[in-house]
Amino acid sequence: MNQPSKIVTQGQDGVEYVRQHLIDPELCLACGSCMAVCTEGAVVTNDHMYPYVIDPDKCTNGHECLEVCGSDAIKSWHMVPADKPYSVEQQLAWEALPAEIEFDGETLSAALDDDEVPQGHPAPATAAKPITLRYTQKAPLSVVVKSNIRVTDPTSDTDVHHIVLDFSGTDFQWLEGQNVGVMPPGTDTSGHGHHMRAYSIASSREGEVPGTGEMALTIKRVVDEWQGKPYRGVASNFMCDLQPGDRVNCVGPIGEHFLMPQSSDSRILMICSGTGIAPMRSFIQQQQRLSVSPKAPLQLFYGGRTQAEMAYTDELLALPGSLLNTHLALSRSPQQPKRYVQDLLRQESDLIADFLRNENSHIFICGMIAMGQEVMQVLATIASEIGLSWEQLHHDLLHSGRLQIETY
Repeated sequence: MNQPSKIVTQGQDGVEYVRQHLIDPELCLACGSCMAVCTEGAVVTNDHMYPYVIDPDKCTNGHECLEVCGSDAIKSWHMVPADKPYSVEQQLAWEALPAEIEFDGETLSAALDDDEVPQGHPAPATAAKPITLRYTQKAPLSVVVKSNIRVTDPTSDTDVHHIVLDFSGTDFQWLEGQNVGVMPPGTDTSGHGHHMRAYSIASSREGEVPGTGEMALTIKRVVDEWQGKPYRGVASNFMCDLQPGDRVNCVGPIGEHFLMPQSSDSRILMICSGTGIAPMRSFIQQQQRLSVSPKAPLQLFYGGRTQAEMAYTDELLALPGSLLNTHLALSRSPQQPKRYVQDLLRQESDLIADFLRNENSHIFICGMIAMGQEVMQVLATIASEIGLSWEQLHHDLLHSGRLQIETY
């Protein structure tokens, strides 16, 4: 079994303790980014894709996962007996991390050594400083539903809702790109309360209407099949069924990295699919309200099956080209060739190459894990075609805060 590098022998009994890498279930966004980058396959989950945990038999402490986590849930370690690490089954049953082990009245430190700490995955250098976790799962904030509107064609199987929550009069302050956690009522089959589900905020820090404190969310109703039986996503169906005046328990704000740069010199490339449009909409809405226009329009690459199944397309296409250029990739439209967002990036390779060359560029990717992986491969190909080392460029983008990825 691959064990963490730090071994501490404590006490006359000679018990050896090792540092075990864990994921904090109270902070985890269930975005899957850690799973996507872990080359050992150590990050695993259950059939419902929550929670994510780390298999102690596979983790080699490569620490790639530390650089992509949007909530810092991945930055958790406990000292445990070397022969009794927490198993995958134990971790999947957690609602919170267990208490740390004490020896002779002192907690055993599991802190990383300085040479083990990655360079980090910072937010954009000019982003505003976020407030995080003012409200927690143990002490959430109850807010009222202002409105709930379906924004996809009623005849479509894709049921996406634009839901507005009223945070007016509270101290819940968010930034574009952050998330809010929602706690569905009731318990699961084991009798435990349902886990928090995090959703990207789809409105500017000023509110859906400036000065109102109203927060917009973009939520797709999940109706799927699991083990041959219909499965309805607990949180998504709870949210999509809400009526004005209902109340929701919220956690957050969540997220320290996927934040909008504030400099007018910044060039922003947004790549998304499905409800991954939510944080991009918050960026666009905030840019509309700034007194200083960007030196270059925001670029949005947005993928979906058909335009009728995508949120906000009419709103986005109505915006002036000086603010936003919207590129739609439709994979099931009878009027257009089948294209995924990665295909559209290849088609617009000259534009993408300009972003890869420009030191003021910022790239934001939000959507399904598979889409994110495909997009990264396209960026690598375009970089190679213009004579850039993708390995070095990827490193520079990530560690300067100019590449942000949120997948699920």
